[in-house]
Amino acid sequence: MATKNYIEIHMTNAVLIDIFSRYADNTVMTEFVSANGSIDLKFSINSPIEPPNCCEHILSLLFVLLESNPETPIGKIYMANQIEILRDTVSRLAQVIDSFSNIKLSVYIAKHDGKNPNTEVFQHTEFKITRTKSKS
Repeated sequence: MATKNYIEIHMTNAVLIDIFSRYADNTVMTEFVSANGSIDLKFSINSPIEPPNCCEHILSLLFVLLESNPETPIGKIYMANQIEILRDTVSRLAQVIDSFSNIKLSVYIAKHDGKNPNTEVFQHTEFKITRTKSKS
């Protein structure tokens, strides 16, 4: 990835893996799903993002990033099967949201240095969302 501004997403979501695996073979899936079942993604971004504060925001951000990064392995799958993937996600929305865990986003942004406009400084911001489940 040649861009200076990017986001890395590390998370677990078995339902999303199931949905995407319907449209890609195992070789492609191994490019973003690790052996332990976590999803590891990297996308270019044009500007800083608002910190997500819930799983619904993560899902929304994920679809925006997939659409704006069609050259990535998961972006290619998404763009080729967008209607079906969205339909599957909406029909299983409660399961998709409930399946999120261990969410970590790392955002890397290059900015011009205020003291020296010819120099860029890099800003690294991390977001983590932890979920707890309680039984009623």
